[in-house]
Amino acid sequence: MKKFLVIMVIALLSGCTTRTEYGQCVGVIEDRDPKLVYKLSIWNTVLAIVFSETIFVPIVVLANSTLCPEGTK
Repeated sequence: MKKFLVIMVIALLSGCTTRTEYGQCVGVIEDRDPKLVYKLSIWNTVLAIVFSETIFVPIVVLANSTLCPEGTK
């Protein structure tokens, strides 16, 4: 069971969207580039909710890759 959980966590973190063509995704409390328009990453948010029992995964996802740049202003 523990091996399965470790494999799922690795798959989850590798499946997160961390970059778009406009740059890196940012966390909830990070400073954003004022020249870019950001959009909530639904995929990363769903993954954080699904794996909320692990506590570690949602913290990593929300802190690092919640908002992704979608274009320029």
